[in-house]
Amino acid sequence: MRIAIVAGGIPLGGSTTFILYLASALRVLGVPVEVFSFTANNPFSREFSGAGVTVHVQDDKRLIYEDRLQSLYQALRVFDPSAVVSVLGAESYEMLRYLPLGVRRVGIILDMAIKPQNFVPHYAHTMDHIVVIARYLVEEVLRAKEHPPPVTHLQLGIPITANVAPREPNLNAPLRLLYYGRLENASKGVRLFPDIVAALNRRRVPFRWTIHGWGPEGKFLEQALALDVRKGNVILSDHISYAQLPSVIRSHDVYMLASTNEGGPLTLLESMRVGLVPICGDIPGLVEDVINSENGFRVPRADPEAYAEAIEALHSDRALLERMSQAARATITKEFSAEEMAHRYIRFLESLNPTNTVVWPERIRVRPILGQGRFRYTAAGRGLRRLMKAFS
Repeated sequence: MRIAIVAGGIPLGGSTTFILYLASALRVLGVPVEVFSFTANNPFSREFSGAGVTVHVQDDKRLIYEDRLQSLYQALRVFDPSAVVSVLGAESYEMLRYLPLGVRRVGIILDMAIKPQNFVPHYAHTMDHIVVIARYLVEEVLRAKEHPPPVTHLQLGIPITANVAPREPNLNAPLRLLYYGRLENASKGVRLFPDIVAALNRRRVPFRWTIHGWGPEGKFLEQALALDVRKGNVILSDHISYAQLPSVIRSHDVYMLASTNEGGPLTLLESMRVGLVPICGDIPGLVEDVINSENGFRVPRADPEAYAEAIEALHSDRALLERMSQAARATITKEFSAEEMAHRYIRFLESLNPTNTVVWPERIRVRPILGQGRFRYTAAGRGLRRLMKAFS
């Protein structure tokens, strides 16, 4: 088994973390794996390198799509994978159109940001199988097309290492709350945060909420939470490095999530791994798979009072906080390791039936991206776009 992971890009975020964890765990299990990205940005380059995972990137500022596709195809041809897994973005799914017969072709849907109704009808014929990381996405795929490829749910996992210390118990200080991720409202629901803060203040519950993130709602949060920032109740912070993340997480008590939809998030697993108690909106996906009455709270997603009530319960009963903290850590350690995730992918890919002989053509003829106009892919269109790239 040789596995290639193709991505439209590997930006800072959960999709790239998923690729890093899966590729790293496959390497640990002795499976050759390489990553192929249509863009140059690679914020986890040090982590990929440390795990021994080769990452092929493309200069998206200088090269047009067709040239990047040809270049990545040649790198794939040299690697000669037995399976190609495409993650995130039309470009990654386009690559599946050019693979020779005999290579297993799999598309992954991480969450509703990659809308199955837009993606599946175009690319179903290019795939042997679709993998989703949340159970509810199986139904979304089946609704997107009358006869889609087979769909399988494969559970996520994160590295479980002995040197990651749990959080320190908090016996009487204000609870330390944490959110980290994108600051956007459409999927992350961050505009609910000021309402939760107001509900906590009305209840006179002491707290200190650190919000690490970046995104379009940053200015809104700065304005809406300005008074609590001045009081020291809220800390707004920009991006922190991946290397700093474990120590930052374990200096808190509670993981907060108000998302409207998620495939993961991996941040939930990473936080529970060191003993943070999750308080999350009750949405389909990893939240409902992982959180139970023993290790955290699933609350009505858009109800700030429900979040405040759960925080108040932990504040008032520190023994409950520590019991839930230990249960959260045990849940992740036992059931959600990256190695188990990698084993699931290996077993799944081995279950697909390739042909015995694979012949990679030396070059491919790039076709228009499915669902887009044809002019931009003519010789004149390519020349114009190359010229524009040169002077941009």
